[in-house]
Amino acid sequence: MNRFTMVCFDVSDEHRLRRVANELENFGQRVQRSVFECWLDDKQLFELKCRLAKMIDPGEDHVRYYPFCSGDLRGILIDGPGSVTTDIGYTIT
Repeated sequence: MNRFTMVCFDVSDEHRLRRVANELENFGQRVQRSVFECWLDDKQLFELKCRLAKMIDPGEDHVRYYPFCSGDLRGILIDGPGSVTTDIGYTIT
């Protein structure tokens, strides 16, 4: 079963930043410059964590994964255009 997960990152090097953002596009929808909304099962989340861990410098960069339950989704508030990403399929490359 897929779970809504917000992934936020802060990567100091522009090359690594682009690689991380490009990889996240395989797993979810970008909603802000360094924030993605993803619908992931446990296997996909593990795969994403492994891929990103190989790309970042753990001394300088960080990635945060925030899992949401269905009750939390109803409480998300958005000011401005946009909506919460729905559970759509992504092809992981």
